[in-house]
Amino acid sequence: MLCFGAYAAVLRGVTEHRRPPTRDLEAMARSHSRRSAHRRKRQSRRTAGLGIAGGVLGVGAVAGLIVGVRAHGGPGMPEPRTVAARTSAAPGSGVSSLSQLKTGSRLDVSTPDGYSYSLAAVKAGTAERPLASTTVRPADGTTLGYLDYVITNTGTDAALLDFPADLFVKRSRVPASVLAENRCMPQPGAPSDMCTLPDHTDVVNTLGFAPPRSEDGDQYIPAGASYLVRVATDMPVEASVTPQDMGLYVWNPRFTQNRRAVEVPLP
Repeated sequence: MLCFGAYAAVLRGVTEHRRPPTRDLEAMARSHSRRSAHRRKRQSRRTAGLGIAGGVLGVGAVAGLIVGVRAHGGPGMPEPRTVAARTSAAPGSGVSSLSQLKTGSRLDVSTPDGYSYSLAAVKAGTAERPLASTTVRPADGTTLGYLDYVITNTGTDAALLDFPADLFVKRSRVPASVLAENRCMPQPGAPSDMCTLPDHTDVVNTLGFAPPRSEDGDQYIPAGASYLVRVATDMPVEASVTPQDMGLYVWNPRFTQNRRAVEVPLP
């Protein structure tokens, strides 16, 4: 009897040692619940992000600024896409605020995700290297085109840093070799004598606003912030091209309701 009683006592002690106290179980449950909620929140943000991804004008750049870059025109990619972040820098000219820029009429756009932006064109031009991230070296007699515009997050919360607009060029200013490759694409709504070449976009100046915030591999522009961005061609145009031969249009169905290009007019 004594031996059995001693064994039972030892067994109870082992069982109690293995079973956490009730308050510990409750704490573990709360911790697991918090982790699950955080994981669901991150997955929700990631899903939303997937529903979405020369001289230089004289704009002050943010040296070393890592920002989102958008490109279009790659093989098998008929629509613009968000691609890996890059660093862009450009010679400065003292521009430090939105009020110092002369812009054309503003175009408001929004996305199915609830993000809203306004776009305003600033200036078009050409350069052999319009962006620090430019790797193309145009041949003699050709150059690269660019167009600067301001993007503003008009929503009340941070928005995905997306670049809705693309640079269009008159076909008569595109080298025959480029046209032969069918790399300059017309779009419904844009003038029939204009087409868009493969291009990419960088932020070149945050205009005094906070820099973009990185989260889960995406970049976000703060609510109310305006950035100066530059869209530049990745294929050459004729050296004789003028600002009048270029235009800025939004044609990505993500930002247009009727799938027709809409102009962002230059000043």
